[in-house]
Amino acid sequence: MKARRVLTLLALAPLAMQAQAASVRCHIIYGGEHFTVDAAPTDDPYRATGSKIGRYFEFKPVYVDRATTGKAVKVYVYGMATGQPVLIHAATHSPPFAGTQEGRGFTGFHAVYEPTKSSELQYWCEHLP
Repeated sequence: MKARRVLTLLALAPLAMQAQAASVRCHIIYGGEHFTVDAAPTDDPYRATGSKIGRYFEFKPVYVDRATTGKAVKVYVYGMATGQPVLIHAATHSPPFAGTQEGRGFTGFHAVYEPTKSSELQYWCEHLP
């Protein structure tokens, strides 16, 4: 039984390593609930997908790491009130990502409002070394 646990842990180790590879974590507050969304470095930012947050928002952090243009973290928030994504917030952050603005990561604290429903989404992102 004990050997089975050890083998299971060894089998899951690569997954844990992948989880640690996520180098940007965004903390989101919406409707009194807390969410986290991770973004791993990518050289193909157009394949990044967003995460649905509640009924009215989609949140998409993209950690771009390209040899030609360098690194940047882009954060997109879409309003989903009509059922189709409408970009309502876009922010680009350049290195260094290690700074903390009042304990709210390198982005600082943001509040984004969906214009037709007056819903508010709050977020901040940190860099995970």
